Amino acid sequence: MRRRGFFDPFEELRRMQERIGRLFEEFEPSYIPSMPVDVIDEDDKLRVVADLPGFEKEDIEVYVEDGTLVIRATRKEEKEEKKRNYIRQERRYGETYRRVPLPVDIEVEGIKAKYNNGILEITLPKAGRERRTIKID
Repeated sequence: MRRRGFFDPFEELRRMQERIGRLFEEFEPSYIPSMPVDVIDEDDKLRVVADLPGFEKEDIEVYVEDGTLVIRATRKEEKEEKKRNYIRQERRYGETYRRVPLPVDIEVEGIKAKYNNGILEITLPKAGRERRTIKID
C-alpha cells in the first residue's frame, strides 16, 4: 500500500504473495508420479505395491539401501520402431525410478517380490523388536 511519502515493504510483500497464490490456484498442476506406489502396514510386514505396466520382469531392479526401498525399471526402445513415421508418440522409453522411505526396520533376507500384469508387489518383513531383559551386574 502506498501512501503519500510512505512505502510499506511488508504490505507489498503480502500483496505479491496473494497474487502468486492466485496464479498457482489457476494452474494447479496435479502431481502424478511416474511410478505410483501404495505402502501398506500389515502387522508383521510392510507390503509395497507399485504400478509398472509395460515392463518386463527382467528390466526391474529392487533393493534396500539406507532404510529406503529403491525400485528401478528400464524400458528399452526397439530399433525397428524408431524408423517408423510417428504421428504421435506418448509411450516413454528409458528409466523410471522411485525411492520409498521405510518407516520401520526390515529383515532384508526375508524380502520377497513378485511381478504380474504390470503390478509389482514387494513384501518386507519387519525386524523383530522383542523385549529383552538385561541382567545388571
